[in-house]
This record gives sequence, C-alpha cells and structure tokens, in this order.
Amino acid sequence: MGAALRSCILSLLVGLQCAGVYAQDIEILNIAEEHNLAGLSVVTRCGGEISTEAHFGFRDIGRKLPVTPTTTFRIASISKAAVALLAAKLAEEGTLAYNAPLSAYLDTPPQHPGHPAINITVEQLLSHTSGIRDGAGYGDFLTATYASAPDAPLLEEVLSPNGAYYSSNMWGPQAPGAHFQYANLNFGVLATVMEAATGWRFDQLFQAWLAGPYGLDAGFRIQDLSNINALAVLYRQENGQWTAQADEFLGVMPEGPDWSTYYPGTNAVGFAPQGGLRISARDLGVLTQLWTTGAAQGADGQPLQFLSAAALSDLHAPQWSYNSANGGNGNNYGGLFNMWSRGLHLADSGLGADQVIPDAGVAPFLGHPGEAYGLISDAYGTPDGHWNMTLVTNGKWEGYSPGASSAFYRVEEDIFAALRDDLLQCTAQSHDRWVAPQASAMAGPVRPGDSTLRVHIPLALNPPLRFTILDATGQQLQEGQSMVVEGGVLTLPLPHLSAGLHVGTVVPAEGNSGFRFLFWVLN
Repeated sequence: MGAALRSCILSLLVGLQCAGVYAQDIEILNIAEEHNLAGLSVVTRCGGEISTEAHFGFRDIGRKLPVTPTTTFRIASISKAAVALLAAKLAEEGTLAYNAPLSAYLDTPPQHPGHPAINITVEQLLSHTSGIRDGAGYGDFLTATYASAPDAPLLEEVLSPNGAYYSSNMWGPQAPGAHFQYANLNFGVLATVMEAATGWRFDQLFQAWLAGPYGLDAGFRIQDLSNINALAVLYRQENGQWTAQADEFLGVMPEGPDWSTYYPGTNAVGFAPQGGLRISARDLGVLTQLWTTGAAQGADGQPLQFLSAAALSDLHAPQWSYNSANGGNGNNYGGLFNMWSRGLHLADSGLGADQVIPDAGVAPFLGHPGEAYGLISDAYGTPDGHWNMTLVTNGKWEGYSPGASSAFYRVEEDIFAALRDDLLQCTAQSHDRWVAPQASAMAGPVRPGDSTLRVHIPLALNPPLRFTILDATGQQLQEGQSMVVEGGVLTLPLPHLSAGLHVGTVVPAEGNSGFRFLFWVLN
C-alpha cells in the first residue's frame, strides 16, 4: 500500500476529505507526495459529472488545514479564460464587438506609439496580438493600482509615452495584429473596456453572469468568497521552510478597498482580471465546461445555457498560430503557446511541445495554464466539451522542474499522464455531449432598484408572451404579459427584488412551450 493511500485512509478515519479509491486517484496522490507538493486539487468531469477527484496536502500549512473539495485557490492566469467567457457573452449580446476599435468604448484608448494610425481591437487584446507588453513600467503601475484602489492611476499612465509609469518596452516594435506576445496587461485593458461598454464594475460582471447563476463560490475580490478559511495559502520553499507568498489571511477576511466610489471603465486592473480569480478546482471545472460546451448546471440544479453555438464557435476560432518563418510571428514560450483563440490557449496544436494528455488523439485542448506565487494551475477541455480537467497546486518544495517531453512542468506531465485513462474511458462511453436545452437562457445582470430586465429570447416565439419571475425558492414575485419583442430581446418590468438568484419563465399566451431564464441581482 502506497504512502499516499495510507494517508488517505487515515484521513478518512479522522473525518477529513479524501479522494475515492479509483486507481487514477491513488496515482495522483502518490505523484503529489513524490513531488513534495504543499497541496493539490485535481478534478475531471465526463459528460458534466465528476469522474476523478483527488485532494492532497494542506491549504494552510501553519494551521494544518487540509486541501478539500471546497478549497479555493488564486488560480493565476486561468483567470483570463473566465474573462474571455464574459467577453464572449457580451459579444453575443452585441454589447461588445470583437473587431471593434478600443475607441468605441474608451475616451482615451491605448495607441501603439510606433503605429498610431492602426487601431487596437478587442480581439487583439484577447489573442495577445495588440502590441502591449508587460514592460518595466508594468510592475510599478500594478503596485500603484492595488495600493490606491479605488482611486487608481488611469491606463494611459502606463501605456502613453507621457505617463508616470511608462517605459519604452511597454510596446513591442511590431504593428498591432502582427505578433503574439503574452502580456497580462492586455486583460487589464480588456476588463476596463468591458466596464466602459456595460457600466458595470468588472468584479460585479463576474458575479452576475457566472458566479451567481452557476452557484460558484468564486470571485475577483476576496470578499466575494463565502469562507476565508477555505482559501489556500500559496507557498514557496525558502531557507528550508515553507514560506507564504500570497493569501495568508489566518482566517480573517481582509477589509479590502471601498469600491463604491469607483467609476467603471477607468482602470479595472485593481480587480486583477489577469490572474486574481479565486475558485475551487471543482467550480473551475464548471467554467471549463462553459468555455467548451457553452452550458453547465445552473445554481438551481437545472441545465443553463451561457453561450449559443455560434458564440461558442467565435470563442474557439483560432486567431493566431505560430509560424517560425522569417524570425517567427510571436514568442511561443519554448513551444508551449502555439495557437490562441479569442482568449483561450489551444493546446496540442501539433505546432510545438504543448501536449496535454499524451497520445489521446485529441486536438486541440481548450483552456489555459497559470503560474504565480508558487502556484501552478491548468484547466483544459476537449473540443467537443465531453471531458475536462482542472489541476491546482499551491507550492512545490524544490520548485518546478522542466517537463521531459513537453513545455509543461514535470509535475504537470505526470498528472496529465495519470489522467489519460480517465479521458479514454470517458470518450469510449456513450454519453451524449452535455448541452443544456435551448429553452434555457441567461438574463441580466440586475442592480437593486432596476425597473426593467432585458431577456434575449433563445426560441422563435411570437408575442403576446406571458412571463413570471420567481425567487430561488420558487415563490412567484411577478407575472404579466408583454407584446414587445425587438431584435430578439424581450424587456420585462421588474418588482423590487432582493439580492441573489432569480428565475423567470416566458411562454406564448396561447401555449406552454417557452423557456426559462436565470438572472442575478447584485447587492
């Protein structure tokens, strides 16, 4: 019996969470032990249902708190995939346009100093082809933003040659659209654009569109988490001991900035859209399901469509692929980044060392990796959305060593290999791809006091239409009839609603075949 399996059984005896006794679970626990990880969560889903789950080690070493299924992690750059999901939803609704210049949303949009006549577009931010770099000024700008939030410096302070934090290497020499260079600041600019387009703070968009309707204990502000004690500390080994690098709050929720005076669309970097999402591996699997299938189970336990098939196709469509001719058309990070969509890493592209599950016959995997403060994270799904995996570890004693056969780290390679049988078993099963019925839709978001709600109709329905609005317990709060449908959008009157999840139904006045929708009312 392996040491990890022994510790699993002992954990069960003292009432701690422990993975099941499936072979791949035990193999993952042994990998975690062999690599001297501080803690680890690995979850896979097949057809929307969890098929493998393994949790190891400690989320807080000093307080001896174990990693459990509800442990939340600051998942680093996988956060960008969540931002891409929100952008895809806004694009589907017509609030945002992928090919629109940033001047359509920002009064003072970033302009490449070397190519001022070329407009930067939303999809160039998503695909890291805007020309923006994380130059020498980025770190000081980030520090100033966090320190002074909500009264943070504007984006032009780091991207304009006259800015207080500007450095000449904040821009690459190539024209926008011509060259791939992964840059965190792209997503800070993108989140600011999304705020300007909607009038909503970025963190509120995430809560209203994703966390609330899908029942995720997650957020871009620590204060959005339900339990500060469930948050994992991120570690590195320093001077022979585990040393906290981030998120060590000792069970005390930090107060955080007062965002009530913040004006959306000025500088959303303060919400860390580039890497600040905190979420469990379980809930991250729900987001992965959304960016692969466009649908997942809603907070009310029913299937809930987030993106239409067309919007999902737009999200997945490759926007850049690596070409080494004439010096190359981008930095592919040693073979890891070879193809990019509108915000997603398309791995196993066949263009480099970006293999996720070896010899699985799947290409590309859709997702994103992450790394920060000692943490390593991965979230990838198959292109048909039938299988996905999430992996998060909050520290490795000796640091991360290069992979033997890919551009991923060795510990990632070992865990990916251990998940291969799970993937093959899933693809061999006869489950249909998990897709919510088209008679389910998202609506909102809604602020307290809003008097109307815009609902995008997913079916061909002719007015007059009957509607009802209920709270999460099923209590009816509003009913009525609407004659007006414009551009596939139904505008409904709202009663005064409390914060939280609400459900609505719409059916023809002369029939019962309609659809249901969910929306979230923010505090």
